[in-house]
Amino acid sequence: MQKPLPELPHIGPDKALAIGTYGETVAAYRYLLFAERAESPRLRDAFAAMADEEQDHKQRLQRLFAELYADSTFFLTEDDKQMVCVGPRLVDVRDAAHFADALRLTLESEQRASAFYRRLSTRVEENRLRALFAELAEEGVEHYQRLRELVRDVGAGGH
Repeated sequence: MQKPLPELPHIGPDKALAIGTYGETVAAYRYLLFAERAESPRLRDAFAAMADEEQDHKQRLQRLFAELYADSTFFLTEDDKQMVCVGPRLVDVRDAAHFADALRLTLESEQRASAFYRRLSTRVEENRLRALFAELAEEGVEHYQRLRELVRDVGAGGH
């Protein structure tokens, strides 16, 4: 059973960009860890490619933030971070059990981030933000599906 998504309170587009940046940063880091730990070259390459995609997402969000809201300041709370991320930022992948748990957290995070972006894409008025959030929502679904396939491979001894 899927856990309920956190409420999406009214947040400004500047904070939405910052929350998204946090989520993409965490995702890129996690995929890099998976790539370093994977034993199969195919899995290493797949995880590294996903890390690159997340890094690109982060940079796109940061550029828009800098362009549109350079003077904006605020602090991201744990509740803010949980809108796009499940579990701790730093995951443990030291053995197969921990690796599997980190993969599960990342799967849940992909679902959560995708839902976050999808909901934002219907709320923001700025066209560039709306388009980017809609695109990131779709890519989150794609990442979730790709990661599920990779999880199957890891479970089949491909770790």
